Amino acid sequence: MKEPTGGGVKMRKTKLLLALLLVCAPVCRAQQRPISQDLGFIDYLIGNNFTTDALSWLDGNAYQPSDTLAYLRGLTLYTAGKLELAAEQFSKVPAESGYYDRSVFYGVVSDAYSGSYDRGLGRLEAYNGPYQELKYFEMAALSLLKDDKAGYKAAASAFTYSDYTMTEGERLFDKVYDERYATPQKSPWLAAGLSAAIPGLGKIYAGRKDEGIAALMTVGVLAGFTAEAWVKKGPTDWRTIVFGTLGSLFYIGNIYGSYMSVGIYNDTLKDAQNTAVVFNLHLPVRSIFK
Repeated sequence: MKEPTGGGVKMRKTKLLLALLLVCAPVCRAQQRPISQDLGFIDYLIGNNFTTDALSWLDGNAYQPSDTLAYLRGLTLYTAGKLELAAEQFSKVPAESGYYDRSVFYGVVSDAYSGSYDRGLGRLEAYNGPYQELKYFEMAALSLLKDDKAGYKAAASAFTYSDYTMTEGERLFDKVYDERYATPQKSPWLAAGLSAAIPGLGKIYAGRKDEGIAALMTVGVLAGFTAEAWVKKGPTDWRTIVFGTLGSLFYIGNIYGSYMSVGIYNDTLKDAQNTAVVFNLHLPVRSIFK
């Protein structure tokens, strides 16, 4: 008979423990009990990503309300990706709780992922605990996400670049700030002007070289056909009118397309920056509050 692997034995033990607890559930839940009685087991479930089981066990009225219960519910929901619900649970942890610090910072990360930037800033402004650099780290990130230049400068003034859990993120935030505010962004109006002068040049300026070359060739060919028809057949000939009309439409479209391309480029760049900011926001929290 094949011996079970270490992972198989671990899974069997977990299933057996779950089965025993579920059998006991009707009796245990007849009266609310402190969460501390099952804390080790719930920590085990969360630590091994058994979030469905953890959520099922924490749900309902089995446990007496407490800051520990609110934090564990928040952490489980956070791990499961249910960030709005996680943020609500973290908000229930009071300032005198031993879980308050981590609830604040996990709550801010949940707010950032769900787009509730003002709520996250509110948590941080009310926080006066020992993790001050982490506080301003998160405030700086939220300011970038809100496109608040002054807010970022105020928060980033607290950066020390000495804490290994935040150094990389602080430098990334500074880079995003420089790209967004210190370095001139591409101008849609300049792109339109370039394409008006030389068709396709605005597309190339927007980073779309192939489209720019295609626009230049298309407008150029139509302009050539129009000029040839004008010379040979006159301005009222149908060939002159058709090629001239098509050429004009492509020329105007090339100007408008160049304008829009730069807008799309700027929006895409900003989205990529925001994604990087949100991703780096949670890394120190996971490292500090293991």
